[in-house]
Amino acid sequence: MIEPPPLRVWLDPRYDHGRFGVWLLDLPGAFGWAATRDLALSQAPSTAGWYRDWLARHGDAIDLVVGPLEIVEEIPAQVAGDPGRKGRFAADDEPVTPEELDVVIRRLEYARADLLELVDRLTAFESAGGHLPPGDDRETVDGPGVDPTRAGLEVVRHIGSSETWLGSRLDPTARFDGPDRDGDVGAYLAATRVWLIEALRRQRALDPALARVDGRGESWTMRKVVRRVLYHSIDHLRELDRRLARGERRADRLAVSHRPLDTLDPLVRLLRSVGWDRRVLDRGRIERAIAATRRVAGAWDGDELVGFARDLGDGEFNGLITMVVVDPRWQGLGVAPRLIHALVDDLPEVRFRLGAARGLDEFYARLGFERDDRAFIRRRRT
Repeated sequence: MIEPPPLRVWLDPRYDHGRFGVWLLDLPGAFGWAATRDLALSQAPSTAGWYRDWLARHGDAIDLVVGPLEIVEEIPAQVAGDPGRKGRFAADDEPVTPEELDVVIRRLEYARADLLELVDRLTAFESAGGHLPPGDDRETVDGPGVDPTRAGLEVVRHIGSSETWLGSRLDPTARFDGPDRDGDVGAYLAATRVWLIEALRRQRALDPALARVDGRGESWTMRKVVRRVLYHSIDHLRELDRRLARGERRADRLAVSHRPLDTLDPLVRLLRSVGWDRRVLDRGRIERAIAATRRVAGAWDGDELVGFARDLGDGEFNGLITMVVVDPRWQGLGVAPRLIHALVDDLPEVRFRLGAARGLDEFYARLGFERDDRAFIRRRRT
C-alpha cells in the first residue's frame, strides 16, 4: 500500500490563553484547537475530514487523502503580553494570488449560506419556546470577556462585525459605514460581506505582499487575513450548529444498535469523515478487521452511520474497545459515551481495555476507564 502524502499542520501554541491552535494552511479556513498540544494534533485529521465533507456538500470536491501528520512550523509560545494575538507563520508571507482569493471568497459564501439556513432553524426553535444552551470550552475561543451563553443572533452579528475588523487589518483607514449592527441581522450580514470582499480585492490589487503590525502589536499579511476570516466564519457556524443540536436534543434521535454492517460503505464514509483515510485505503484489510470483530456498536441517523465502536474481546474475561469514531458533525453531543456504554455495560465481569489518542484521559475517565501501567504494546512495524 502506497502511503498518502502527509497532512501538513502549523501549530500556534499562543492561541487564546495557553490553548493550542492547529492550522491546516493547505486548506484555507481549516483549523482546530484544544487545551493541550497532543489533543490539538489528534484533532487535525478530523478537521481535514470535516472540511473535505463540508466542501463536497457544496459541490466543491477536493483531491485530498489524509496521510500522517507533518508539523511544518510551530510558533514559540508567547511568554508575555496579549495572549489574544495570533501567530504569523512563514507561509503567511507568500502573496495571495487572484485565484486563491476567489477560492476563499467562494467558500465564505458556502459558510454564509449555511449560517443563514441555521439562523432560520434557530429562529424557529426559539419561536417554539426553545432556549439555546451555552457553549462549552470548545466554543469560547474569542478571548476574555466573551460570554459562552450569548444569544445565537449575537454570535451571528459578531461574525459580521469580525469581518469588518479583519478586513481593516491591512488598511487602518478602512471604515464600514453600512447598516447598524443591532438592526436587521440579514441586512447587516449582507452589507458586511460586500464590504469585506471589496476590501480584500482592493488590498490584494494594491499590494499582495503587504505586511502590517496593528495597534495591538499583532502582525498581519494578506494570507493571514484571508485564512483568519474564513476560519472565523466556519468556527462560529460549527459552534452555533452544535449548540442548537444540544437544544434540539438532536442526538436523541440516533438509534444505537449492535446490528452487523451489511456493507462496509457506511463505515468507510464515517472513517473518512474523521480523516482516517489510511484505514480504508486497503478495502480487503478493513473487511478482514471487521469480520474478526466480536461485537460492534453503531449510531445511526436513518441510513447514515454517524458513530461506531467495536469490541475485540472474548465476552467473558477480557475486552478491547477500538475504532471509536464519531462523525465531526455529531461530536460533542454525547454519541461516543453511548457507544461505549452499549459495549461494556452488560458485561460487568469483563476487564476492558481501550486505545485512545493522547489527551483524552479525562474523557474516558468519566466513562470508568483508568490508566494501566501493566499493559505492553508492540507498535506496528510498518
